[in-house]
Amino acid sequence: MKIYLVGGAVRDKLLGIPVKDHDWVVVGSSPDEMKKKGFKQVGKDFPVFIDPKTGEEYALARTERKSGHGYTGFEFDTNSNVTLEEDLARRDLTINAIAQDEDGNLIDPFNGQEDIKNKTLRHVSDAFSEDPLRVLRVARFYAKFDDFIVASETVDKIKEIIESGELEHLTPERKWLEIYKTGRDLDKFFSFLITHHARDILFPEILNDNRWSSGMGQIFPSDTTKVEIISFNLYGCIQTPEGIESFCQRLKVPNEYKSLALLFSNCLRNYRDYVPDSTENYDALLSLIKKIDIRKKDRLSSFMKYVYYFYGEPDGHKNFFEELIKNINNFKLSNEDQKKPGLEIKKIIENAHREIAQDSIRKFLNKSD
Repeated sequence: MKIYLVGGAVRDKLLGIPVKDHDWVVVGSSPDEMKKKGFKQVGKDFPVFIDPKTGEEYALARTERKSGHGYTGFEFDTNSNVTLEEDLARRDLTINAIAQDEDGNLIDPFNGQEDIKNKTLRHVSDAFSEDPLRVLRVARFYAKFDDFIVASETVDKIKEIIESGELEHLTPERKWLEIYKTGRDLDKFFSFLITHHARDILFPEILNDNRWSSGMGQIFPSDTTKVEIISFNLYGCIQTPEGIESFCQRLKVPNEYKSLALLFSNCLRNYRDYVPDSTENYDALLSLIKKIDIRKKDRLSSFMKYVYYFYGEPDGHKNFFEELIKNINNFKLSNEDQKKPGLEIKKIIENAHREIAQDSIRKFLNKSD
């Protein structure tokens, strides 16, 4: 049995990028031997094992043969005679087909180090075109690594995949996972797919002329979250509520992402452009407050953070809304009012919110004077 560090950990180390995850390939072993050594098996189609001490994945070296459609349409051979070079040969790009042994020596049969030096994304073998997922993976690496280009022969392989119809066999969950992994670089990810004519098949809602085409979408607040990054990027690349709804439904996007993206689409412009001008114009303000749904505090916090980060803060705008929202949230019915009929309670709340809105506008105008 020999164990090698492979894939992203080796690649990122060579690129000078902090290594987050370690993946290992095991040559000359078997499922029984791995279990005897205390590893926990998690894979069914091909043996993958977890080290219970580190939580890291160890996969038996394998070869594969195309047997069906999509990225799951393969048969695997994981017998103990499979060599390291055979395992590396099935990987997507040369920069991901470098291994490191226990002594730190690099095994690089496909010249991945040279491609890293030349900032080139190049496929390992002709088998590249058998797996449609690799179109998304190339798009992700292209988006992630600045100044990398895709080799012309790899572009030809991507074209083969697109023309074969294999992209249509990618599941919604797998497409969403690549989007999730791409994160802050989604503008370049989608631009790559548009350039290479894969967008219409995979993500037809994405616009050609998205508002992050300048790269603005890659600059985020220091305390940003994954949900905020992706939701804001989806808003920038799709823009319309109808497009966001369609995209999220097709890809089975988690609701927290969809909800925030829709909030940006439905409310950002009206919220950003709102200026208190008269105590008599409280209806528009209360309508906006209802639309952004101040009960969902975490979502509202993310929304406001991004509005002011990307569009600046007009004088007093943020304080005006924070105070207004706080006062509305702090309003409580008296014990006596709570006993009244529902319609009367609703009227009392509406009147109270109107007075709070008018008072907030009045204070804002007085400060402006």
